[in-house]
Amino acid sequence: MAALWQIQVASVYIGAVLGAGFASGQEIFQFFVRYGQAGLQAVMLSGLLFGLLGPAIFFVCRSRGFSRYQELLNGLFGETFGKVMDGLIIFSLFVGVMVMLSGAGALMSQQWGWPPWIGVVGTTALILLALWWGIESLIWVNTFLVPLKSIICLAVALAIVIWTPSIEDTPVVPTALTCLAGWANPQPASTEPSALLPDSPALSAFLYVSFNITMSLVVLVALAPQVRRRGGYTGAAAGGVLLGFFAYLLTTAMLRYVPEIAAYPVPMLFLAGALHPWTGQIYAFLLWLAMFTAALGSAFGAALRLAKCDQGPAFRKNLTGSVLAVCPFAMLPFADLVATLYPFFGYVGLPLIMAVVWVTIKEIGRRVATSKPFFTIDR
Repeated sequence: MAALWQIQVASVYIGAVLGAGFASGQEIFQFFVRYGQAGLQAVMLSGLLFGLLGPAIFFVCRSRGFSRYQELLNGLFGETFGKVMDGLIIFSLFVGVMVMLSGAGALMSQQWGWPPWIGVVGTTALILLALWWGIESLIWVNTFLVPLKSIICLAVALAIVIWTPSIEDTPVVPTALTCLAGWANPQPASTEPSALLPDSPALSAFLYVSFNITMSLVVLVALAPQVRRRGGYTGAAAGGVLLGFFAYLLTTAMLRYVPEIAAYPVPMLFLAGALHPWTGQIYAFLLWLAMFTAALGSAFGAALRLAKCDQGPAFRKNLTGSVLAVCPFAMLPFADLVATLYPFFGYVGLPLIMAVVWVTIKEIGRRVATSKPFFTIDR
């Protein structure tokens, strides 16, 4: 059972981060590939940060007795600034659901010729079904889907690294997919990066980890009360390291096509199609899976925040209201908006990760001084 719990924790962590921006390659391109070989070092730094910060959030929540992310924010920043951070995170959760639904509609329309509303409505229904039983269903859905999409993503990226397909005769990705390119901060019609992105690869790695931790904070804190043994910390650390490995492999694959790849709004989908048309279709399915699991995390976080519980009638009511509220906006193009918001959330999240690290160091120092074990709680 300990091994299963580790896999479940790692899967939920990876599922919250490995979204459509990641799988499309645009997120990886903007934060890492554009720095060239230095981007590989930044990727390794991000993997280290993911591997440390996931367990650190669990540790802070367990040691201080926090079971809701508002308690964590208030404990880290005080009540006044904690409310400001709370508002920003709530906003990011609704934006996350909205953009993933918009992308699902666009992908269904472009790749398979279905009306966009079918993608939006169908994905909405699946989100509600998958989360209807609360946090337990979130854990089990991620336990099944995250390994599946990880295997597809890794297999395609590894195939690109090994065979290095030619892109000279591959058709350009249709412009209808440009809405997919803006999920993780890119400028879809330009090779120029967002003005909010730094010149330093190391700072870019911190921003990348920061905005992902900010977007997945609610889910991580919700898992913290169930981390009653070392396996939970191990699962979070393993999930973080795997995220770094996935990002490293995608970065390596795309670096082989710089600068040409910068012109494509969905780099990994384009390269998958260059391998073989069927590979492109499979990778398109992966993109939908990535949208779905990322939307699950954001929708769960929004419902949890509003209902103040992770299951039951109140949770279901707020889940339904949250997802349905953003559906009408999911038919709009949000690329430019998100291209600015995602780096912004990265800067907003920097105080969060610094505060988590500081409190973790203080708590470990206190336990060393009093000879208390690290993995027990005080209350």
